[in-house]
Amino acid sequence: MEVDTADQADKAPQACVSCRKQKRKCDKLLPSCSLCTRMSRPCDYSETAPNPTSEDFAMMRQKIADLEARLEGRRSEGWHGPMRSFSRSPGTGGDAAFATDSNVTFPAAFFLDAEVFTEAQMPIPRPNIAVPPEVAATVGISILDIQDIVDRYFANIHTWLPFISKKRMQLTLSNPAMELTLDLALLLLSMKLVIQVPQGGSQSIRSPLYNLTKGYATMVESSGLMSLQLLQANILIAAYEIGHAIYPAAYLSSGHCARIGHALGLNDRQHAPQMLRKKTGAWAELEEFKRTWWATMLLDRYVNLGSSGHPLATDDPNLNDTLPADDELWDEGQITTSEPLYVSSPTNVKAGAFTRTCQATHLLGRLVRLLNDRLLDAPMRFSEAIQLHRTLQALANLLPNDVHRSPERYGTPLALCYSSLMHLCDPFACTESNRGYRTVEETEMQTIAIAGLKSIAADVLRFSQLWHVGMTSNPAAVSPLLGDCLYFAATIYAWLANETGLGEMGEAYHILRKVLETMASRWAVGQQYLALLDMSKEHLYADSLLV
Repeated sequence: MEVDTADQADKAPQACVSCRKQKRKCDKLLPSCSLCTRMSRPCDYSETAPNPTSEDFAMMRQKIADLEARLEGRRSEGWHGPMRSFSRSPGTGGDAAFATDSNVTFPAAFFLDAEVFTEAQMPIPRPNIAVPPEVAATVGISILDIQDIVDRYFANIHTWLPFISKKRMQLTLSNPAMELTLDLALLLLSMKLVIQVPQGGSQSIRSPLYNLTKGYATMVESSGLMSLQLLQANILIAAYEIGHAIYPAAYLSSGHCARIGHALGLNDRQHAPQMLRKKTGAWAELEEFKRTWWATMLLDRYVNLGSSGHPLATDDPNLNDTLPADDELWDEGQITTSEPLYVSSPTNVKAGAFTRTCQATHLLGRLVRLLNDRLLDAPMRFSEAIQLHRTLQALANLLPNDVHRSPERYGTPLALCYSSLMHLCDPFACTESNRGYRTVEETEMQTIAIAGLKSIAADVLRFSQLWHVGMTSNPAAVSPLLGDCLYFAATIYAWLANETGLGEMGEAYHILRKVLETMASRWAVGQQYLALLDMSKEHLYADSLLV
């Protein structure tokens, strides 16, 4: 049988160094084999193997640890991809900061002249940097470790913040040729962080895992890598910081997520410069893009809820934006339709939990902008407040049945509605006269606000019992976004107890405190809300009513 000498001439006589080290099949293509080309790394066809590097020793240590774990009966399946170590900066010790040396540079033209970048069809290369050994070891030395993190994440955090595709993650982990890339490692590390339940006060909140995740996220970004997984990881970091009241980090992180989303072009897939593929046939991927941006907007609005005067980092959705699809169908990878955000009339069509969360997010954004607006004249300001109150109340009225059916999933959008209503009513309940006279709109809004504070607090009290049952039965799945709603309602009952002297108001106050105490066992922000309640004089009076 004759050998095609032309094909042989285009190939190297032996496998490249990388493929030989990893014991992978090499196609020997020149000037670079397919695997090295795909991984954007140098391809070396030299015949003599180089001297062992720190990366080789780190990989060997990982293999030894995995073998020891197998002997102890704690592991049954190894990681299917190479775990390369991270090069250390010269002259530094073993605990040196992450190095970011790479021969790949992000194209500055994307930011300097986006039109030239697009017309020239310039590629955005991935940095040729390995995952540091300490990150790889923390994520897990076995595929079973990885799967455990992912399973716990989707069983708990995903119930109230479903923006990472469960189906696509399963496909990624089931791929035998999967590589632990920089951004995948960061996403897995962030998943492990956000499912962690710190024990032992503020020191455990800013744990070694938190510090490692924050430091590694900074390293990945400084390497020039921009991807959807990078943004998703930062969203989880921000959620962790919001849930544990790590400020100002939570405020800064949520704004940072917005900047990453803007850079990727998620805020406007039609007109903004795009780093992600604009044309793709994968519906699940497009849905994940949409959900990730909605999650970014959610955290941006929530972190501004208690501090009027701070501008939002994200704009309101566009008129043609659609809401996320049904959560369960998306989790299964089934294509389904999406409802438009803006409709001409209210609809009672059944919607998924995250769809309702996004509707509440949109209204929460309108609230923040209204409270921050100093340019609207008085009649317009009060008219906008009245209309916003009606819309929020209409959405809140759609949710109780769903909350009774699935409090861990629908509790978040309902809590956002109640929080928004209380924050809306509070400044309008005691308005000052408008240049010596009161407008019709002002009087109407004040009447709505005074009655609204009491009725909304009663609604929160009613549903707090349902939320409390969920917190005790499955504390890992508690949403930290319930905190503001419970805290605000507790302040209203403390005030009512002080004003009326009624024991039932003091009892309601203590019921809400009890729910916050239970929440504090999962999210430290609950303890911070309790401390704020203790600082108010109304708290002392509400306590005295139960003595």
